[in-house]
Amino acid sequence: MKWRGDNIAFEVYGTSHAPEIGVTATGLPALTLDKAALSAFMDRRRAKKEAYSTERLEADAPEITFEKGVFRAVIKNTNVRSKDYDDLYGIPRPSHADYAAHLMDGRLDFSGGGEFSGRLTAPLCVLGFAAKSFLKQRGVAVSAWVAQIGSVAGATYKTGLTDEMLSCGEKGEWSPLRKGEMLKEIENAAANKDSVGGRIECAVTGLPGGVGGGIFGSMEGKIASILYLIPAVKGVEFGAGFALAAMNGSEANDPLVIKDGKIDFLKNDAGGVNGGLTNGNALTLSVAVRPTPSIGKKQRSVDLKTMREVEIEIKGRHDACIVPRAVPVVEAAVAIALADALSEERK
Repeated sequence: MKWRGDNIAFEVYGTSHAPEIGVTATGLPALTLDKAALSAFMDRRRAKKEAYSTERLEADAPEITFEKGVFRAVIKNTNVRSKDYDDLYGIPRPSHADYAAHLMDGRLDFSGGGEFSGRLTAPLCVLGFAAKSFLKQRGVAVSAWVAQIGSVAGATYKTGLTDEMLSCGEKGEWSPLRKGEMLKEIENAAANKDSVGGRIECAVTGLPGGVGGGIFGSMEGKIASILYLIPAVKGVEFGAGFALAAMNGSEANDPLVIKDGKIDFLKNDAGGVNGGLTNGNALTLSVAVRPTPSIGKKQRSVDLKTMREVEIEIKGRHDACIVPRAVPVVEAAVAIALADALSEERK
């Protein structure tokens, strides 16, 4: 997993079942990270025997160094069970990267998803926390929450940002509304040996206007390019997003007004970005997260060794819903993109 921006570049390395995973990055300013705050941030992603999460429990305590402009974070994998995949040798799991990876390099061992596993979002979160710390110094806050699980819709910025949405992470919560109903949706799917997806929303406040790179280096494109590094993400929209397609211009436009002697907007369907540049309004976005592909239901696949169709039941430790644990990952991705854009100020 590699990404290169205008100022920051990073590479996440390792595989789900390797001895360690980690990230190296350049372009970040030297920072002293709050260890307690970092641990709390990582805890939001960590599996904790919830109804929605895997039974694979990892400490995810990163070892961080920052020398000669290079940020490094290493996380040990301590709870690996590759034997869970013995029966699936040479048999790609539907909607995983298994078959695509086989086409790439001929591999038949798909243990843990390899380098395509969501496990690699752990080091991404460490880098994202560093980026959030950089943004905090500039008065910029990145907050995300679960807006939907399956058919259960909760809090959304599309009806107005609230303090509950913006303070979810600080409180260690992943949803400000209908959390109990969302958990029930997940429990029902898990009881049926199935999984469920959902939607994560994110808002950035305190961001100045005029940040970005215009239409060919847009703020939206920079953010989306990192969000799509998250394995389960299948859709990204800013502001009103796809709903804009059904509107007339007179409805979609965000009128400018003057409030208390300052320029403001009557609404924010643009999501705080015009022409690839931030406009001073809150930056808002929504991310669609697919259902976890690893499920206990019987599914059709093929045995690449014998070239015969087979029926499989995936065993092992998997999330019934990855959405709650992906909330800090979305924050991390957005923070890295914004830190890259705002790093221009240090040059």
